[in-house]
Amino acid sequence: MAEIRGGTMVQKVLKKEGVKYIFGIPGGHIYPMMESCEENGIKFIGVRHEMTAAMMAQGWALATGEVGVCTATAGPGVTNLVTGIANAERDCAPVLVIGGKAAINQYDRNEMQDFNQLDLFKPLTKHARVVLESHRIPEYIGRGIAEATTGRPGPVYIEIPRDIMEGYVDESQVEYQNTYRLENRPLGNPVDIERAAKLLNEAQRPLIVAGSGAFYAKAGEELKQFVEKTGIPFCTRNAARGLVPDSHPLYVTIAASKHPVFAGAAANADVVLILGTRPGYLMTRDSFPNAKIIRVDISATAITDQLDVEVGIVGDVKEVLKQLIDAVEPKTHEGWVNALNNGKQQMMQAAIPLVTSDQKPIHPARLMFEIRQRIDENTIVVIDGGDTASFGNIFLPATGPGQYMGIANGSFGPLGVGVPYAMAAKLAHPDKKVILLTGDGAFGYGAMEYDTALRYGIKFTTIILNDGCWGMIKRSEAKKAGEDKPFVGLFLREEVRYDQVVEALGGYGEFVTEPADIGPAIDRALASDKPAVVNVITDVNIGPNV
Repeated sequence: MAEIRGGTMVQKVLKKEGVKYIFGIPGGHIYPMMESCEENGIKFIGVRHEMTAAMMAQGWALATGEVGVCTATAGPGVTNLVTGIANAERDCAPVLVIGGKAAINQYDRNEMQDFNQLDLFKPLTKHARVVLESHRIPEYIGRGIAEATTGRPGPVYIEIPRDIMEGYVDESQVEYQNTYRLENRPLGNPVDIERAAKLLNEAQRPLIVAGSGAFYAKAGEELKQFVEKTGIPFCTRNAARGLVPDSHPLYVTIAASKHPVFAGAAANADVVLILGTRPGYLMTRDSFPNAKIIRVDISATAITDQLDVEVGIVGDVKEVLKQLIDAVEPKTHEGWVNALNNGKQQMMQAAIPLVTSDQKPIHPARLMFEIRQRIDENTIVVIDGGDTASFGNIFLPATGPGQYMGIANGSFGPLGVGVPYAMAAKLAHPDKKVILLTGDGAFGYGAMEYDTALRYGIKFTTIILNDGCWGMIKRSEAKKAGEDKPFVGLFLREEVRYDQVVEALGGYGEFVTEPADIGPAIDRALASDKPAVVNVITDVNIGPNV
């Protein structure tokens, strides 16, 4: 009788479904799975905090469009995942969490690291289950991956008690499926396609907004074909940044209501095609006051959420775009596109004095300009921080699918995504250059993960916008407080040598206080062939509203 261990069964399904990495910290409850994965070609990446593991799993999803997998031992290991998984839930990212748990015969006996984890994760995930029979592990893992990746994506939590994970069963009792998830995707109703095409054909000032649903549908080629046939200008947001690169002549800007170019385009559009994205704090229900809205989403309940739609199309964005390409007429909207481009040019002209500034401390826009010069079609940009993220989203381009990600990818907005996203992106695309822009506050969340990067040879370059302050909160509270009221808890130490922290771990560091030194320092960091940090001292008094 051939026997198989629980952890090996987990590995077999992950391997079958194409998983290449699993992120976590070693623990007794999950070690058999970790061991089997490592022995069978699924690399275990051991981080320094489980929040990083969850965020690396999401970073993998954002870089590849595929499920990311993280794991944690029981109790505090699992609870440390919570912020990352909440972020994945808000961002609709396909993440599989495999949580350890006390042995079943120790339930409710005050066993070490034991508590009710399942109920904690139910509201944070699309699907949460506990495995109570060893021979059913493949069924639960396979269904978990299917739940995470099909329909509207999202995180899934599968909990495996220690005795189930460590135990052996007769492999003849184990059922493996040939297929755990289907690749076919739903098409839109032909009647809705026809109505949408009519609206788009008649529109004078149409606009497209593409979001994460378009990215996970892998709809980049279809979106490009559609905009080029119709001549409709487009904006991208969240995971769709770079789905069609920003260099495309019909690209307008990031879809964020506070961005003046987008605000103007959205306010003046007469028809808006929304592809796989939701209104929220960066794109509100009031962003399109004069437009008829066509909305495409794989979830029927999402279609009317916060928006009055003229036409709602339930279906996969890629498949719906294929239908629309066949249904619409070839057109150009030269006047409308020129007007939007004029708005972009005016904004760029207004920024010239800022991006060329030689002031000290360094103007943040000058730093963005120097970074932008070093971004090409093979660069992945990751952004973390408050004001820092706003500056990055204004100035830095998305040059390809899965090549622009960060804190503003959704509505949860947790600091600390930068280093894990950057590491995951480099693992997913080892041939690409990865640049992380982070604030000094956000840097503190992941500083020890440079040790992780060094242990696994993950090379990326971090640029710190270091203003010694929680700048976004300083600016928002300054509007409310009187001049005589002191700020509370907002200032960090000035000119802290974070570069030396990374150097002490074995990485490369540069410290910059002069504007003319920014570019050469970044170039040396990129050429260092190490995890690198360029620590740039910037003016605390300048925010992105400038």
